[in-house]
Amino acid sequence: MTQSPSGFEHTANDLATIIKQLSELKANKAFLKILPKNANDKNQLYWARSFSSLYNNFGLTLAERGSSTSLTKNSSKPGTNIPEAVFNDFSWVKSDGSLIKAKNVKAIIYPQYPEARLSGFQTIENTIPQSLSIAYTKENPKKKRLLVLGCLPGGACVALMFIDLSDALIEEIAALPGLDGSKACKLLQIDFDFSASLFQQLSKIVSRPMKGCRLDSFGQTLPFIGTQVCGYTLEHALDIAPNSDREGDLYGIELKTHTKVKVTLFTPEPDFGLYAESFNDFMKRYGNDKGTSGEYRLTGLHRSNERCSSSGLTLKVREYRIEKKDGSDISKPDWVRDATGEKQFFSYNPATSLTSKMDAVEVVLIDDEGFIAAGWSLERLMNNWGVKHNEVVYLSAKKIDNPNPDEVSARFAYQVTFAPVVLWCRETSAEHLLNAIDSGVIFLDPAPKYVPSDPSKNKRRAQWRVNDITKAIYTLYKHVETRDLSIV
Repeated sequence: MTQSPSGFEHTANDLATIIKQLSELKANKAFLKILPKNANDKNQLYWARSFSSLYNNFGLTLAERGSSTSLTKNSSKPGTNIPEAVFNDFSWVKSDGSLIKAKNVKAIIYPQYPEARLSGFQTIENTIPQSLSIAYTKENPKKKRLLVLGCLPGGACVALMFIDLSDALIEEIAALPGLDGSKACKLLQIDFDFSASLFQQLSKIVSRPMKGCRLDSFGQTLPFIGTQVCGYTLEHALDIAPNSDREGDLYGIELKTHTKVKVTLFTPEPDFGLYAESFNDFMKRYGNDKGTSGEYRLTGLHRSNERCSSSGLTLKVREYRIEKKDGSDISKPDWVRDATGEKQFFSYNPATSLTSKMDAVEVVLIDDEGFIAAGWSLERLMNNWGVKHNEVVYLSAKKIDNPNPDEVSARFAYQVTFAPVVLWCRETSAEHLLNAIDSGVIFLDPAPKYVPSDPSKNKRRAQWRVNDITKAIYTLYKHVETRDLSIV
């Protein structure tokens, strides 16, 4: 057996050993890849042709372009912007089972190929698995190495390097299903039923009236009367500290409460266009009630390809395409351009790989002249969707005035009851999100306010909603189940 001074290398004779290690780490699935000789810390490690498997399973933050590097800039070229996504939580597992955080592991997406690569494996202690070094591959050119990326609830990644692979283990890995059609990257499912644990906890809460409240940072119960009272009351009942991060609420599963079927899914603000460049100018140009109350407001439902009469703006999901000419230099691609030399946009095509156009898709609000009033880069939308939404339980709630006088006197103004029938939704993606916006299932319902005389009253509000969550989930998710928790 090869000894490693780095202490990161593992050995296993069969998949059962790897599954046992991952189970002890609480990973519910893992991706396995036998590495080629040129995979080392000095070269970006080729992962797969699609970025989706990483984005859909791990917490990642994509670098956002900002208004100065928008796709709409006529001077931009394909490949100028290389999308990158940093793992929010990546740890190497040492041979003794301890975890060491990595500094800056990231996925780099090359749309022109298309492919995703990994880099930046160094730990916070400035170490790496020795088996990822150039020295190791030179000294052991024929030795097989296995990289395992384990998925933890909430999107954290635990990584293990295996060496001295047996022929039996290699055969077991080869028999695993390929990831996104890949022959080299394999998917390993692990039998962890976190949802069963969650449903068991929820079954003790549903159908039981509870006072509207929340937990503070010290775990104390406080009255709450805001619009989020149902969500906070649920978190209180489950002993979850209030959160607004991108990870799931419990076991990596997001919990969403609603009192009506019309639901706000998320609220990302535009990151380019006039809105991003000057909110004040945007509101003065497109806001209504001008000159009547001293305030500017912009309202109205904005669905894809439908002009909103109140704002005069149209929401569009669109993409730019690379020009393909016989005999052209493929190392110097350019966008398809119109007769005036301007970049030409096309309607979003869900049939083509999103990885192949990561640098060419955007959502925009345009006026009648085609001017971009507000725009959302793909990176901005993906950063606000991601693994947090990959598994969600929707709970219908009823909120009434609290009939208990003692609780009312203690300022618990509302009583909240959760219905026993819940919606369990799994496996969404950036593609699901774009399709839902493009088809009008998700619409923009903005409510910004601009008060020139008192900037403290300004509000930036971009609400992305669905009319009926019980119907919209079939567009948003691959798997949808209805569960009656009264019979759990």
